[in-house]
Amino acid sequence: MKRAIPAAFGLVLLAASARAETACLQVGRIWNWKPLDKHTLIVEDEVHRKFKVGLTGFCPALPYKLGLGFKANGGVSGLDCLRKGDEVISHDIGVPYNCTIMSVVPYTPAMEKADLAAAAAKNRADQ
Repeated sequence: MKRAIPAAFGLVLLAASARAETACLQVGRIWNWKPLDKHTLIVEDEVHRKFKVGLTGFCPALPYKLGLGFKANGGVSGLDCLRKGDEVISHDIGVPYNCTIMSVVPYTPAMEKADLAAAAAKNRADQ
């Protein structure tokens, strides 16, 4: 019995630390964003973690927007995490456009390197 209690406590700590490491893009902590294309945003939070946000729907001229809104449908707090089904909101001359979020994943250095290589290849093809 004495061995079971420390083992159970260790499992609880392991689960808590795994949950703490789970990446979460909180609405109230969004610092910056940059579009990759009409359906993908790279969003950075206040502690400079980057997330790749995949969108669906009608998102006109997304790469040229100067301001976007982010809406978490699950709650009312700025601490809510963005997830599938939430929205990115943009405006064109008084008309709001809502783009539904399909995915939010941490943007790793490998992903960034692949996106830069793809953009460079596209630029070479366009010339």
